[in-house]
Amino acid sequence: MSEQANIDDFFRWITDQAKEIDKLPKHFRRILLLSLLDTLSKCAFPKERLNRKRFVKLIDCYSDWEYKDYVSLPQLRYLLFKVEKCQDLKKEVESRISKWPHGRILRLHEADPRLEDIDRLKYGKCEKLIAKARYAPLLWKMRNSAVHEFRRPGKGWAFSNDNSTPYYHGCLDEKGAFESWELCIPCEVISKIVLQCSNRLKSEFEQKGLDPYNDEHFKFGSSWYP
Repeated sequence: MSEQANIDDFFRWITDQAKEIDKLPKHFRRILLLSLLDTLSKCAFPKERLNRKRFVKLIDCYSDWEYKDYVSLPQLRYLLFKVEKCQDLKKEVESRISKWPHGRILRLHEADPRLEDIDRLKYGKCEKLIAKARYAPLLWKMRNSAVHEFRRPGKGWAFSNDNSTPYYHGCLDEKGAFESWELCIPCEVISKIVLQCSNRLKSEFEQKGLDPYNDEHFKFGSSWYP
């Protein structure tokens, strides 16, 4: 087969799998869609040996996801609980979260900051914590929980009529008092990211004349060992 035929075949396969996966119950959808992102990351960065770096780099370079450079304030807050430094960052996070209105879901654009919004607080260990709470790496954390533990991280669940974007909802304790803000990244969001990455990666392969079935990207044959 020609390079173009292989490109068409590979990325058609990705699209077809995503469509079939979207017919499944959401706990299966989540695992399989995140696995497709793993496949695409190996295709995009075959020389990168670390899975995490490949996965996050795929989101950063090919997803065109508008929220990839947003920072989850509640997740950053949990990270800050573990350190004594970064007092200015802690105050900023607490101040922002304290202003969130209860009683409704919050979309990311009205809740979380972009990286540049808290750029002045990115110093020393604080910068590393902010980087961990960015949404592209958070998808990797979700992937690990889904693939290795068959569960989603946190207690967020999709109940909105509009699951086109991530959002927060409140969680109550046993007495009915507000307990925490929970992040929900619906399967619909992950499915969209898969297709965006696939489409952009296909365009690049076409422009550069790359063959996704080349041994550089995936090893095919009888051996189970690369």
